[in-house]
Amino acid sequence: MAALIALAAICLFAAGAVAGITGMVAIAIRREDRNPTLTSQAPDTVTCAGRRLTGLHVRIPARTATGDRDKTLV
Repeated sequence: MAALIALAAICLFAAGAVAGITGMVAIAIRREDRNPTLTSQAPDTVTCAGRRLTGLHVRIPARTATGDRDKTLV
């Protein structure tokens, strides 16, 4: 009987975790639809977490000395 209660508790915890992750990803997707910013950094922490959970990463180009030299006005 104790094993059945433990199994039920584990299943309930796992279902809650899956529901929480799904809800957070759904909120992040809704925010991305309103503000299409997939080519830049995430605007807030929920969207950043949603991108990490779905595997979307945006790389910011590294600043180099030659790249900065091309943009400076003389």
